[in-house]
Amino acid sequence: MNFSNSFPVWLLALALVSCARQGAPTGGPKDSTPPSVDTLFSTRNYSTRFKPSKIELRFDEWVIISDAASQIVVSPPLAKRPEVILRGKTVTLTFDPSEQLRDSATYTINFGTAIKDLHEGNAAKDLRFVFSTGDLIDSLRVSGRVADALTGDPVENISVMLYDIAADSVVRKSRPYYFSRTDKSGRFDIRNVKAGRFKVAAIEDADQNLRWDGENEKIAFLDTLLSVHDSAQNIVSLLLFKNQPKYRLSEKNTDSYGLVRLKFSGSADSALVRTDTVPGLNIVQERTPDSVLVWYDLPADSSWNLLVNNDTVKIKALSKDNFLKKHSVYLDGDAPRADVKQLPAANFIKTVQHTPGKILPLLFNAPIVSADTSLWEIVSDSVRIRNYAWTSDSTQPRRLRLDVNWQPGASYKLALLPGAVTDWWGSKNTDTLRRQINIPAEKQLSSLTINVDRLVPGEQYVLQLLNGPNAEEERIFRASTTRETFLFPRLPVAPWLARVFHDSNQNGRWDTGDYYLHRQPEANFTKKIEGLRANWELSVDFSLNASEIEQKKKSQ
Repeated sequence: MNFSNSFPVWLLALALVSCARQGAPTGGPKDSTPPSVDTLFSTRNYSTRFKPSKIELRFDEWVIISDAASQIVVSPPLAKRPEVILRGKTVTLTFDPSEQLRDSATYTINFGTAIKDLHEGNAAKDLRFVFSTGDLIDSLRVSGRVADALTGDPVENISVMLYDIAADSVVRKSRPYYFSRTDKSGRFDIRNVKAGRFKVAAIEDADQNLRWDGENEKIAFLDTLLSVHDSAQNIVSLLLFKNQPKYRLSEKNTDSYGLVRLKFSGSADSALVRTDTVPGLNIVQERTPDSVLVWYDLPADSSWNLLVNNDTVKIKALSKDNFLKKHSVYLDGDAPRADVKQLPAANFIKTVQHTPGKILPLLFNAPIVSADTSLWEIVSDSVRIRNYAWTSDSTQPRRLRLDVNWQPGASYKLALLPGAVTDWWGSKNTDTLRRQINIPAEKQLSSLTINVDRLVPGEQYVLQLLNGPNAEEERIFRASTTRETFLFPRLPVAPWLARVFHDSNQNGRWDTGDYYLHRQPEANFTKKIEGLRANWELSVDFSLNASEIEQKKKSQ
């Protein structure tokens, strides 16, 4: 065919130029097919007696490498990271010349999602290269799931490791024999494992050095060695937790007169806080889960010592007069901003949503020692409320508890006039402290019944209802049967989360585990409460894993 007679030369040239261009074609259906290995031009997979210097994988289309450092995982781990190079359609993995591979060992190279096609970013699925330095390819498998011990949520990108050494120190000193990383669902899969008994652990491994860095990284572990053999399913569940740190005073703040803040690495319940003998020194303590606030008053500006367990905290002499010149009493959340000399009291009105039938806590910025109720005003619908009571909180000296017959659907205005409360140092509130208190109507509330099943009779549990991170309702109970029922009336409609934990040491709070003491975290179970509506009664069944609790009892 004579192109010069039947086809314009300039149009032919344009067509040839267009054909020579590199790039993704426009239009047409989107490419959703992931790249695959062209086995004819690649290093043979599943080879035995393999002594590689490099491995080449040629793909059926142009590819890119993404996040190779975290996605490409070799198990058993290598001493040095292999070099990964991309040339067109070929990915070459080159071993370091000094690398010493184990004898008669099966190696697996997991590429994760590192290899993707050039145009659409489709990742090669389940891309693994396996070889053995011995005569056989090991074919056993260990799989499972890692969840957060406190929340129960799956945890991604956790290193799960198998060791052929049983010593506890191996997680800190040695690399594992096999390892894998969890996906978004918290699941892991370690393939081509040899038969044997393995120590199993999982760590956050933020620095990806395959060693546990102690308190800096969360850990999970099996209580016993895992026996891997042909007839075993080898499915494990691991609970990831922050290891119980060595108990110590971790932080202290003595910069302000009248208050020493102490923070501990564990529960503040174990803190023994005393003072040396100082004439006229008075203190009161307030404890939170991990802290102790020591409020003090001294008749003279002098230094003194606070004795905290085996530590001595030196308190320098600070001026009480200077402190009192700047000090004022206010409700929590009402402190004036640093950039404003003084805001009008009207700007300090905070609205509080409160449930009928409950006592309203009033939290101040300092311990309160007395109150003058003649300077308290509680008004609802222009009517002054006179039938009410207040009490102090023995565990939190800054808190007063206001008991009013709160009426559903009503709104209240609380005003603490100047001089209504007196604090630890004799200071009184100089401004009127205000709160707007709204009580929801009965039809805006709901009733929830929770039936907790599969309890272990005789064991202590804690049932909590959480709204966000806060536990708004709590029941501490000892199970008398395998099923207990709890009623929560007048609940606001909210995304509640029910949580039950086995309070094995009966201290009323959830305790984490301790790898060194072979102690797992306390069994913890959560359930989202769905279907809760206003003016509605809902019953929910919450089944625990009793066998897990029984197993923990046997291991203690």
